[in-house]
Amino acid sequence: MVLPKRISSPSPLDPLLLLPIPSELPSSPLPDLDPLLNAIQQHIYPTEVEENIPITSLTAAIRQITRKSQILLNASRYKVAESRDELDKIDEKLREIEYERTRVIDEIHKCSEYAPAYEEMDLPSVEEFLSQADQSIINALPSKDDEDYEHELTIARLEFELKEIEKREIQVAQLTKERDNLIKTKKEIKMKFDAVDVHLSGFARSANAVASKLKDVAELPVPSPPLPTTTINVPTPEITIQSELLETK
Repeated sequence: MVLPKRISSPSPLDPLLLLPIPSELPSSPLPDLDPLLNAIQQHIYPTEVEENIPITSLTAAIRQITRKSQILLNASRYKVAESRDELDKIDEKLREIEYERTRVIDEIHKCSEYAPAYEEMDLPSVEEFLSQADQSIINALPSKDDEDYEHELTIARLEFELKEIEKREIQVAQLTKERDNLIKTKKEIKMKFDAVDVHLSGFARSANAVASKLKDVAELPVPSPPLPTTTINVPTPEITIQSELLETK
């Protein structure tokens, strides 16, 4: 009988691999191996002292040990697979915990470096706040011995400053509205002034023309008085000036 030099991997369709795992596992076949090996050696090298065990009994024993071993191996593989799955789940949870731990550390680091915006604001001092705030706001604050006193005091100061800012914004809006009304009124007055300026310019041109005509009339030569012997009706200068004024109009 030629023994194989290499043991190949079992086929996945091997009936022994497909054996169901019982609820109660069989005992270990290790104690039965030594007697079985001795019996096989006696069968291969028979002696006259001892009787040989039939080959069918040896084959049945080998099959029984192989079956027990395979059942235990399948159970071990199943337990290993379960343990591996459990280990994968634990590893996944561990990774999640590590991620959350890293994120929490980052958030703590950010919080430690965070500078509140109200620290850069020009808030009134505590004395000014306590002197200007309503008594109801001051009464709502906890006692100075309370650990939340500083926190509540800061919130009250911020709320007080917010109300003051809102009041100033209302005043700015009112002043802006008044400014816009003044600008509108100024534009209307300027338009009326421009119209009056045009009218006065036209009136000044007319007055200058009248004055020029009057000056021309005043510079006319005065006629000599009539001779006593001659009777001639000559128009007086007033009539001439009136006629000139009528022609100018």
